[in-house]
Amino acid sequence: MKTNYTIITLLGIFMVLCGMLSCSKFLEEKSNFSLQTPNTLESLQGILDNSIDMNMNVPVFGDIHSDDYFFTEKEFNAVDDQSRGFYTWVGFPYNYPDDWALMYVPVYQVNVVLDALPKVGGIQREKDRIKGAALFYRAYQYLQGMWVYAKAWDPKTSDTDLGIVLRQTSDQSVPSTRSTVSACYRQIIGDLVTAVELLPELAESPMRPSKIACYGALSRTYLSIGKYDSAYYYSDKALKIKEDLIDYNDFSSTDLSKPYPLTRLNKETVFYAQLTTSYPNLHPSYGLVDTLLYASYGDNDIRKALFFKARNGYYSFKGNYTSAFNLFGGMATDELFLTRAETSIRMGNVDSGLDDLNGLLTKRIKKGKFTPYVGLNQEEALKLIKKERRKQLLMRGLRWMDIKRYNKYDGEDLKLLRYIDGSKYELESNSNRYALPLPTDIILLTGMEQNPL
Repeated sequence: MKTNYTIITLLGIFMVLCGMLSCSKFLEEKSNFSLQTPNTLESLQGILDNSIDMNMNVPVFGDIHSDDYFFTEKEFNAVDDQSRGFYTWVGFPYNYPDDWALMYVPVYQVNVVLDALPKVGGIQREKDRIKGAALFYRAYQYLQGMWVYAKAWDPKTSDTDLGIVLRQTSDQSVPSTRSTVSACYRQIIGDLVTAVELLPELAESPMRPSKIACYGALSRTYLSIGKYDSAYYYSDKALKIKEDLIDYNDFSSTDLSKPYPLTRLNKETVFYAQLTTSYPNLHPSYGLVDTLLYASYGDNDIRKALFFKARNGYYSFKGNYTSAFNLFGGMATDELFLTRAETSIRMGNVDSGLDDLNGLLTKRIKKGKFTPYVGLNQEEALKLIKKERRKQLLMRGLRWMDIKRYNKYDGEDLKLLRYIDGSKYELESNSNRYALPLPTDIILLTGMEQNPL
């Protein structure tokens, strides 16, 4: 057990360090981590506090395939065939290292903790908190994995549609098999509902899981499967614990000109995580922001200067809640406000939803320049909230899920387009390709069924 644990941990650390050179200062803040077999509550907590493994492995694969960014022909022609295949949605065989492998690093560590926990003595309150944190981390990764590698939830087919692998043990001799979409969402919700009863409302640091983080993850889960009453319920519970928002009016012109103006672990942060850098040649941070998306920000919108910088005649994104190149993959209160606003509107409480949206936008638009939205009907309000959700939450690992649910549940016909060297590449709405392919080596090793293209 000790040998396997050490090897997996070192692999996880190596894989993430390869893409984390810009975060060296941040990595100094992580706890000291022992490679010894865990046999105390302190050693189990040490596993969960290893931020490299637990907080830096959120899949970026969905954002890579989404429509918030683009590459110029020169940039596209400079990348390898695999990256071109990803970018144009035509598919391309790929192997380790990849997002699938990185996603299961924290899952493995969680299972090590959960397997060892019953055998370790100590105060029950501390054991419960460790169990709750472990369950949260596992559910968080499973949810992100479902958005990337599975079809959108459909009550008619979810009992047969393929989800991801639900690893429930650290015993590597147990074979990996894909569970159904419905089984995966039951597991995610079950883990989070259990965790929420074991964790404090707020953790010592947003690096650690908490009750509010569980509420936020539950609201995300239910939003992604079209259960809007439950998504509202949990986003509301989260905001009753913490509703802090950054007032972008407080940024000076000097602040706005910084390479990354928004600080890490800022007061909006509910849970801190980062999207992986497993595809360095195709990472959205290297891309240019979609021109129509950039044009949607008005001149009085502070985000236009805070989020973007000019580059090669276009604009690139700098509004990371990481204060660095790495993209934010955690949760923040701005997302919770937008979720509560959207679900309020969907349930017919348009004025309440607009109140939440107006409260957010007063801290995003220049003082004295914002006119609150009032008197909209449900259709108009929902269209507005979708637009503002995209403008506020771009490049956080959410857009791919949003496209899938808008097409599936709202009947939108969002087609993604790329133009390269005079050729047009198109991803039709509700295409099988929205469930991205699993790595080729995983399919060959396990015999699992591949997603259809």
